[in-house]
Amino acid sequence: MIESRLSQLLTLGLGISIVLSSCSPYAEPVDAASLYVREVEGAVFDTTPIRGEFVPLHYKKAGFTYRCTECHFSIQPPPRQNPLQSEHANITLDHGLNTNCLSCHHPRNRDVYVDHDGNEIPADQPARLCSKCHGPTYRDWEAGIHGRQNGHWDTSKGGRSKLFCVQCHDPHSPKFKTMTPLPPPKRSRFSNGRDSGPDSAP
Repeated sequence: MIESRLSQLLTLGLGISIVLSSCSPYAEPVDAASLYVREVEGAVFDTTPIRGEFVPLHYKKAGFTYRCTECHFSIQPPPRQNPLQSEHANITLDHGLNTNCLSCHHPRNRDVYVDHDGNEIPADQPARLCSKCHGPTYRDWEAGIHGRQNGHWDTSKGGRSKLFCVQCHDPHSPKFKTMTPLPPPKRSRFSNGRDSGPDSAP
């Protein structure tokens, strides 16, 4: 009797989990590395974005994904910026003079961003948000000068894709941490075929 009751409860719990997970508007993230390992002309490159696959605004907790408005429908913005609390306590806001959440996040519809005039910027177009303050960098990104592009320069050999700003920069703390450059190649076009890198013999 007890085993039968326990089995019914487990079945009910599994059914509820399946229904709730199927209600999420967002697909589970996939392993970004598997999407960005590319073979170009015999060489294999790992072109994984620094911050991973782009995902629109959402919040994940305990295996569930929530839209921002699910909480902020009833939580109104404070008149002044307060220290980040609750679900946002882990965010480090270090974005120069931009220290107010509502400079970027729409005050009424938290599922989108906001422009200077209070109009909505769709969550799948984060570069438009960045262009509010970083116009020259945005134009360089549009022209393919700033930021990394994946794929082929010669588009007759394959496609080319451009990463969004937030796939490299943390929007809350966008400055890159200090990086150590890789060593130079062992051979260069000026070495006449001789090894010239740090691993070469003296």
